[in-house]
This record gives sequence, structure tokens and C-alpha cells, in this order.
Amino acid sequence: QFAHFFLPQNATVEPQSSCGKSNTSHPILVLGFGAGHSLSLNFSERADKYQCNLFTGEEKTVSHKTTIQAYMGTKYRCISPNRVNMKNVNITFSNVTLEAYVINGTLSTN
Repeated sequence: QFAHFFLPQNATVEPQSSCGKSNTSHPILVLGFGAGHSLSLNFSERADKYQCNLFTGEEKTVSHKTTIQAYMGTKYRCISPNRVNMKNVNITFSNVTLEAYVINGTLSTN
């Protein structure tokens, strides 16, 4: 069974999102959309670079190691589709801007 949808413009950053806390938790971005749906991106960090390690889902839980990474103070924009294939779920990123730890709600000019 397949479902195809676009992450809506009004998707929200959920309270479960965190910059990580010392050695107790890793950075996580949780995007909420629709009626109780969410997309979680788990990150690891090395010096000034953050890498997306896992994608998780609510109804079907899947994980996949990726090579998506971002340096601090630099924004990245994916215009062409970038597909991540997993066992039961595929995610395609397109027209997405990503920056590790946006400061004061403003994306970097880099």
C-alpha cells in the first residue's frame, strides 16, 4: 500500500524537537502535519557538522542511515528530487532548505 503526499507549507516544528542535551539525547527535528502525522529526523554531530542519521515514522516505524549532512552556519537547498529508499517507506526531498541550528529564526546567507 502506497501513500504519496507533499509536506504542507503549514507543517510545524513539534515540541519533541531538541538540539540535544549533552550525552543524554541527540538532536532531533520533528515536523507535524495533517491530523496527527509527523516526520522525525534524528541527527548526530561532529565538531561543526550535523548529519541526519535516521528517519522515523509514527504508523510504520522505519530507519535508514543517510549521508545528509550540514555544516553550522551554512544553509543547503535541495531543488532536484533526492530520494531515500527504505524497506516500507520512501522519502523524496525536493524544494527543501536545511540548516543546522537556525539562529533567531533566520537562515544563514551562506
